[in-house]
Amino acid sequence: MSYVNMKSILTDARKNRYAVGAFNIVNYLTAKAAIEGAEELKQNIIIQTSVKTVKSFGAAEMMSWLKPIAENASVKVAIHLDHSTDVEFTKLCIDAGWSSVMYDGSKLPLSENIANTKEIVDYAQKFDVTVEGELGAIVGVEDDVYVKEGEGAHARLEDCKVFLSETKVDAFAPAIGTAHGVYEGEINIDYDLFETINNSSPCPLVLHGGTGLTDGMFYSLIDLGAAKVNISTAIKIAYCSGMKDFVEQNPKQNDPLKLDAYVKEQVKKVVQEHIRFFSLTDRKRPNYEVDLHCHTTNSDGSDNAKELIDKASRLGMRVIAITDHDVLPLEKIEVNGSMIRIQTYAKTKGVKVIQGIEFSCETEVEDVHLIVLGCDYDNEKIRDMNKKIVKSKIHSYRELTEVLTEKGYPILWDEVINYGGIQRKPENVQKKNIFNLMAEKGYFESWSEAKLMCRNNPEYRVKRQKPKAVDIINLAHEAGGICILAHPYLINETVEIDGKRISRDEFIESLIEADLDGIEASYTYDKTTYPGKLTKNEIIEKIIELYTDKVKIISGGSDYHADYKKTSKNVREIGECGISYDYFRKNAQLSSIAK
Repeated sequence: MSYVNMKSILTDARKNRYAVGAFNIVNYLTAKAAIEGAEELKQNIIIQTSVKTVKSFGAAEMMSWLKPIAENASVKVAIHLDHSTDVEFTKLCIDAGWSSVMYDGSKLPLSENIANTKEIVDYAQKFDVTVEGELGAIVGVEDDVYVKEGEGAHARLEDCKVFLSETKVDAFAPAIGTAHGVYEGEINIDYDLFETINNSSPCPLVLHGGTGLTDGMFYSLIDLGAAKVNISTAIKIAYCSGMKDFVEQNPKQNDPLKLDAYVKEQVKKVVQEHIRFFSLTDRKRPNYEVDLHCHTTNSDGSDNAKELIDKASRLGMRVIAITDHDVLPLEKIEVNGSMIRIQTYAKTKGVKVIQGIEFSCETEVEDVHLIVLGCDYDNEKIRDMNKKIVKSKIHSYRELTEVLTEKGYPILWDEVINYGGIQRKPENVQKKNIFNLMAEKGYFESWSEAKLMCRNNPEYRVKRQKPKAVDIINLAHEAGGICILAHPYLINETVEIDGKRISRDEFIESLIEADLDGIEASYTYDKTTYPGKLTKNEIIEKIIELYTDKVKIISGGSDYHADYKKTSKNVREIGECGISYDYFRKNAQLSSIAK
């Protein structure tokens, strides 16, 4: 009853968006370790055998000891033949009792691959055996299948559709940039291709070359549809390293049973780590997979763009927007000595990056910030606006340091420019750099207290000329982008605009009349200078109620600054606030700027 084919195991995994580990065993000990590890965790498992391993034992002989372990297990166990390139050998293993097989015709012309795979499927169905197929060439060595670096080829979407339609395989492994064995250098995975294939595939997808991928890469691929993940190299390493470690630690020990017991535990440990990971048992998911409000060292954040993307990937984020304050977005970052486009690098990490700017608006009103996304940032009018903002910023921020110094809070302009060991251009300085310095010098306990003092005390309120919010909305649209009002409840309940006092709600309505695209609902109000009494969730509910029918986008973001590197204790995390990926994908404005 416990011995099954892969169908029921993978159907549930795909439906519930987790993955099942498929572990390549090499002998009785590793098979026993893997199955016992799964039983202890009460998780189903796929035991894989390479062609080379089967041939070393003989198919019938191997199944004579392998099948009973599966049959007596307390969880579902499938025994799967991995990467067989021989049609007749594949049929031999089906006859011998394998419950699932993979025919690998990926190095053949498409028509021949289809014909051979279909022959296997037709034969396997007579024995209730499931079949996995593959398209594209995966770099590295797996059994006797060897693909050199540079000869790998991603599966083509149209070929995948034809292959799936004609073969009727039960599981499908498309080549998307992963590799067998241990990775060297950068891993370049085509996540968009994998997602597109999954959306059109009638069967679960399989990920080959899993050993060496980062947590974030695994999370992204599982989220995109990977229901089976192959792990071979990690098992071999655990097995061989376990033997070496035992001998080194016990040079006088000659008991093979003790050696086997030690090695078995090392293999079981690796298996269980992967099972827990693939089943998402221990996954710490971000609250939201899309965060449209993040900052880097290009303004007042403490992570550079690469660090931000790497962290977002580790957390399993799908989309982030880099929205540095009042500066043009960076186009490229340095990776391993080469300059690479930010979006290109992010794609290799399974994250979509949207470039943006957070504009500070309205000279007489604090915290009116508009997030502009998806523009042509070479637009002449955007660049002219940036020049005006830069000139005003430098003048007012230098004046603020002079006022603070005069009032007993010495802050040097050179300290601001070089804050955090980063040599900034004057145009990249942000007011928060000054607030952070005030906290680090011990004048205040946190940057937010420093901000409130400067904001609420007229003696320190040095104003700079800011653009009108309506002008930024028009500018965003003219440059092909969208405009979102950030953290609306940081704006005072009553504001003065053009000499007239109006309510915050009236001010927001005026922006909507000017064709504002969206309003940020989910935001980290509890970790900023919000003076009100509403909770984050109450604000979300209120904004949704008031504005869902008035704007095209109900947005969200953490306002992440990597504050954990500085004085803040109540830090914001990527994805703490934001929007769901489903909402992002279905929203016409957001999905269009992400392309």
